[in-house]
Amino acid sequence: MKTEAPTTPAITQTGERHLSFELVARQSHIMLHGKPASVLTYNNSFPGPLLELQEGDHVSVHFTNQLTAPSNLHLHGISMSPEEDKPHQVVAPGESLSYAFTAQAGSAGMYWYHPHAHGSVTRQLFEGLSGPIIIRGEADKLPALASATEKVLVLHDIQLENGHVAPHTGMDWGRGKEGNLVLVNGEKMPEMQVPTGLLRLRVLNASSARYYHLGIPGKQLHVIGMDGSFLEKPVAKETLLLAPGERADMLVEAMEAAPLALLNMPYSRTPAGPSTDTPAGGAILATFAVQGAPAQVELPGKLVEIPALDLTTAAAHKTLTFGATMQPLQFTIDGKTFDHCRTDLTARAGTLEVWDIVNPMAMDHPFHLHTFPFQVIAVNGEAVPYRAWKDVVNVPANGSVRIAIPFEGFTGKVMYHCHILEHEDLGMMGNLEVL
Repeated sequence: MKTEAPTTPAITQTGERHLSFELVARQSHIMLHGKPASVLTYNNSFPGPLLELQEGDHVSVHFTNQLTAPSNLHLHGISMSPEEDKPHQVVAPGESLSYAFTAQAGSAGMYWYHPHAHGSVTRQLFEGLSGPIIIRGEADKLPALASATEKVLVLHDIQLENGHVAPHTGMDWGRGKEGNLVLVNGEKMPEMQVPTGLLRLRVLNASSARYYHLGIPGKQLHVIGMDGSFLEKPVAKETLLLAPGERADMLVEAMEAAPLALLNMPYSRTPAGPSTDTPAGGAILATFAVQGAPAQVELPGKLVEIPALDLTTAAAHKTLTFGATMQPLQFTIDGKTFDHCRTDLTARAGTLEVWDIVNPMAMDHPFHLHTFPFQVIAVNGEAVPYRAWKDVVNVPANGSVRIAIPFEGFTGKVMYHCHILEHEDLGMMGNLEVL
């Protein structure tokens, strides 16, 4: 993955920083896993370049479409005006469109960008269009984090046939297509040299449908952030599930010179069971060659404050239910397929709402809401033991998730949808208007 800096930030007399990024979507001929491949890229990079900024930055992203089909850009997870998010606005081949936002205080975390032209999202992302965004804040300056070795890992699977991306066929649209080539930063099982000490892994699931059940044998994953949010303090996990669209920020104690392997462990997201390319002991995603003298490490304590939401003040309690039809194959929310002209839900600015996302289906579905971050209150009725601001949450098969959403800062129309992109393109999406 190439890291490309923006033009030098323009700094005003008041100290405000203004950053500008250029992203060009095009068909590119590159090498993937030692073979020539024709894929879609941003700036000829697979994945796209890392966009790095700080809380308080005023940011513009200028997108140019050099594809042969309409496209656009979604700055996934960024809290920005619906007028600037522009999810309904597509960019014709040869045309450009700019997006602007301010990185808000408290927004430090990992985000990403990808297409959002309804009906074409699946194929454009599966063929390569995605890239990471990192916003840095005060917590990144804590000694433990400032001294950690940081690696950004973009997980993206793909499938090639005769140098081109394989088409979707049959039940790929129902199950969600998983490519047989699982890449990390565009490479198959890369090895990275890292010094002893704390290793900070910032992981993005940029796949259209594949889930990643992450683990490092012999090590705990000390999760310090999810999506665009730090946690209040590290949470130790043996494994961590990342649904499509989710991100994780984790610390690993690499105190001695020894190899570490990041694995994708088996996980059944559909009745068909785990992915056929994930063995019982896990599939290697990447390895880390830890080198140097033994090191003592100290995990950070308090990271940030995240307010507890008072659910008794909720102005509304809504229930959204996932569904599907087989003939024709369509995916629904509350029995309806997506219509960009229809307003499905409304909410009042300045209020808090509680939503129950109900999934009576036999497969998992990740739920994503644009613009407004939420807190996950419970999964299958069991309270979540830590707080975080999220924009994607996995809704388990035959299960439910309760979230709380403060509608603050913006008004306008935003989207909510399943982030298995095949399901989004086949109708599992709705429009919310905040008045």
